[in-house]
Amino acid sequence: MDPVIPGVPLEFQMLTREHFNRWFSLPPYLLSVILVEAPIQVISSLMYLVISYVLTDQIMEPQRMGLFIMLGVTVSLTAQSAGFLVGVTTPIKIAVFLGPMIACLLSMFGFNIFFRDTPYLLRWLFHISYFRAAFQGSVFAMYGLNRTNLDCDILYCHMKLPSKILQTLDMEDVDIWGNMEMLVGVWCLIHLSTIIAIWFRLNKR
Repeated sequence: MDPVIPGVPLEFQMLTREHFNRWFSLPPYLLSVILVEAPIQVISSLMYLVISYVLTDQIMEPQRMGLFIMLGVTVSLTAQSAGFLVGVTTPIKIAVFLGPMIACLLSMFGFNIFFRDTPYLLRWLFHISYFRAAFQGSVFAMYGLNRTNLDCDILYCHMKLPSKILQTLDMEDVDIWGNMEMLVGVWCLIHLSTIIAIWFRLNKR
């Protein structure tokens, strides 16, 4: 999210001038931005996720590794789209603070606090937090799906059973593909909101 936030306001003056000079319309500009930024984001995420997966000595099963990497790449693209939206809708001095604040807020739900411990008035944030969807999906991909017991070199390992880990984290019943659909849906919704916000800013008089 953070790297793209300052870039949008800095480019907006150029976008406004070129748009009103009829050099290009809005859709090609947005498509070019996404096509330039998204591959860099995907490659960077792939490098980090593959290295993290191998160095943390995770079980080398193609299905688990594929799900982990897919969720990681998708949530990074979703966060990037959120950065575009924050950068378009707020001044740059506010955007650089607002973006991390939103990220911290969303990461609290499903990451730092259980659903059962959340006040009722804030539980709706669980359903829109893309951090929660990616985190729960990744953990379930690692320790769910009938994974065999973890290696244990001592007499008793409380967390040797993958089911025990999921039970402790309150992730016994996670719908990975449902979370994936949620991430893609939020990604599309944020990009649509960004398009509407840019169009509104370009056409308001």
